Formats: sequence, structure tokens, C-alpha cells
Amino acid sequence: MLRATAVFLFLFLLMFASPVAASSRMKTAILVDKKTNTLRLMKYVNGAYEPVKSYHATLGKVTGDKVTEGDLKTPEGIYTFNTRLTPPTLKPKFGKMAFYLNFPNDFDRIAGYTGSDIMLHATNEPERLKQNYDSEGCIVVNNEEISEIHPFVRVGLTPILVFDELKEEYLKPGQSAELKAFFESWIQAWESKAIDSYISHYHSDFSAQQKDKNQWKVYKANLNSRYKTIQVGPEDVQYYRHPKYSMITFTQNYRSALNRGGVGHRSRGTKILYIAEEAGQPKIISETYTTLMW
Repeated sequence: MLRATAVFLFLFLLMFASPVAASSRMKTAILVDKKTNTLRLMKYVNGAYEPVKSYHATLGKVTGDKVTEGDLKTPEGIYTFNTRLTPPTLKPKFGKMAFYLNFPNDFDRIAGYTGSDIMLHATNEPERLKQNYDSEGCIVVNNEEISEIHPFVRVGLTPILVFDELKEEYLKPGQSAELKAFFESWIQAWESKAIDSYISHYHSDFSAQQKDKNQWKVYKANLNSRYKTIQVGPEDVQYYRHPKYSMITFTQNYRSALNRGGVGHRSRGTKILYIAEEAGQPKIISETYTTLMW
């Protein structure tokens, strides 16, 4: 009797589970097509995007890719959201909610792009949304739409990709054999401590942790000399492609053992790789790591 009651309760909760909770478990991405002023909320399933819903988006008053502060252009590239604000912290002109993009990201800073306060936000002036280009570089939807999008956004994780023109070839990023082979080769070189092979995966303009490519090689070679074994343990690898660069995200489960025995370093976190082409080959131009709470 108790078992039957438990099964019934489980099925009842499953039927009436919160859509917000369900959406938070779903892997999603936001794709913006500047050519059609369309924002597409997408599911990320088996390396490809599946549509959830589309919205009209009002963009920067000046067309083209954002390069400098105050140019009134909407940036193009792959971003994540670093902050969500609501009133009273949020100014009334941004409506009921705003998500700040991490522009300029690492790629932008290396390229010399400048700017700040680029957001996906709503507005208290709905008439603005009748225009295709009426922001200072932000992506604007109405209050109802930002509320619909909100449950699908995980700050720091959900990507927003902004395209000059969204083409079919970018809708299945996780099915890129070249990008997957590159990632797997990089992991293998790292775990085998093959420093020359490992560093060959990096762009000549690489920068991370205030180190350039040569400094990064020295830093990693020193670690290799201390450790008998290294395990990276990538989980939940996701690929994103854009004409300017690609991005790979994964959960890193790092484990190392010291040469004389004992535990070296252990950590679990989210790693983001920015991949730019150099001489026709994918190369890591920047990487970031955020420790996950245990």
C-alpha cells in the first residue's frame, strides 16, 4: 500500500512540476539574427538547436558589429550573461528585467573592442519595439517576452549568440567533426603531459591569467614536472559556432597525483574555451575557469 502511494505521489508531482524547474534543467541558447531582427530561444539537444519560441528584437541604432564604446552598435559574437537586474535596482527605461552580456569578452579584449553595459532587456516604452533599430547597442524585447525568456536563462552558463546573419551551417554546432576532434586532441595532449603537442593547440595571440602563449607553456611545463599523472575528466561538453570564433564549454574534473605519491591538485569547475582560426586551423585564443561549489 505504501509503495503504491509513493508511486502515485511521484507521478502526481511529475505531472504538475513547475515549468520553471523544467526549463532550468533544459540546455538552452539564445540566437539573435541581426538581419531579420529575430531573437530565437532554442533548446540545445544532441549538439543541435531546436526552436522553442521566436521574438522580434530591437537592436542598436547603427548597424554593423560593435567595435568602440558609444558607437551605438550591437556586438556580434558568443556571450554569456553575468548579471540579472530587476526594479528598483534597474532603471525604469529597461522595463521589468535586464540581463547583462559579458561584453567585451576575452576575444573582444584581445581584438581591442571596447564598450560596456550591453544588455538583453525590456522597456517601459513599448512603441520603441516597433522599430528595428532604436537602442544604444542593446537587444530589446517587451516585458512579457523577457518574462518568458527568464526561466530559460542560467546566469554565467546560458550563451547568447549574436549573428550578422544566422545561417543554417551554425545550427548544429555540436556536430562539427573538426571542432570535436580538436577538443579531444587537446585533452589527450594535456593528460599525457605532451607539452609541445598541448601548446600547439593555442593561438599565437593567446592570453589567459595574464599570461601569453610562451608564459602559458612555461607554467604548464612546470606543473607537468610536478605531477606523475593528470586527469581532466571533461563532462557535459558543449560546442557553439559563430563566424568570428567558436566556444567550447565543459565541466572539468581535474585530478593530479604527485611524483612522490599523494594527491596533487583537485578541482571541479566550468571551463570555457574561445577558439579562433589561425592559418586555417582552430586554436585556443583564451580560456576561463570558474570553480563549482561542492
